[in-house]
Amino acid sequence: MPGRTPSIIAGLLTFLILIVLGLVFVFGEIVLLNGASESEGFKALSISVICQSVSLILSVILARWLANHAITKFNWNNSLAVVTATTVGVLLGGGISFLSIILSVLMAGIR
Repeated sequence: MPGRTPSIIAGLLTFLILIVLGLVFVFGEIVLLNGASESEGFKALSISVICQSVSLILSVILARWLANHAITKFNWNNSLAVVTATTVGVLLGGGISFLSIILSVLMAGIR
């Protein structure tokens, strides 16, 4: 498997960047939930963290697969494949994480 090391690097970079982005989103959500009750806020944060965890796992899997696929199928340079796969994974994971904040606030019943 010639693309094994770059796919691991792409997955690890995606994981680290999305962890930092997720922490920023959680702190932003805490500020957003400032006027909500404790039970509503806990419910919204729980839903958001669960959705962000699922999106993190899916984004890492996508980044690893995309890096490996780009190297083996399209004969891309290792660096280009890692950068592209990491960017796509972070954009997907960040977008889903942002949507999870909106979804969690709506599902918790906060108006």
